[in-house]
Amino acid sequence: MIIPKRGVGLLTLLLLLVGLATVIRTVPQLNPLVWMTAPLMSAPQSGAPFITHVVLFQFKHGMKPITIKQTTSKMLALKKSCIHPNTGSTYIVSISGGKDISIEKSQRAMTHAFLVQFRSREDRDYYVNEDPVHKAFKEDAVSVLQQTQVVDFQDGVFIAED
Repeated sequence: MIIPKRGVGLLTLLLLLVGLATVIRTVPQLNPLVWMTAPLMSAPQSGAPFITHVVLFQFKHGMKPITIKQTTSKMLALKKSCIHPNTGSTYIVSISGGKDISIEKSQRAMTHAFLVQFRSREDRDYYVNEDPVHKAFKEDAVSVLQQTQVVDFQDGVFIAED
């Protein structure tokens, strides 16, 4: 069988792609979809969905960018600095956040958003009511924030359980 040079190149490319697809499918660590979405897909150890604590900030008018950067950096640093007294280790699963970029115009003046995830309601309750590092952050932030809004939810739970 005679194959033109162009056909050999295309056939070689096809074989390489099939081989690469086979390797990616059999070795999950090489699959970009797996390693890019793994942090989003990790499940809590208990099997229950995470508690997500949504925090919205509106900075006071005229705040300098450096002040906003310092405050938002301190918020993100809570993941490493909040230590549970019973375990002696960090208990916040993740914190992510950023500046509002919505085009829907329903932000009601909120400029920054954060998602804080906890493994349990108890961890969330400790964070909100007792954690001294979180309390100190809130006391510092009140001087630069016009308002905050907080909503907590458990993924997939839409009706209160009695």
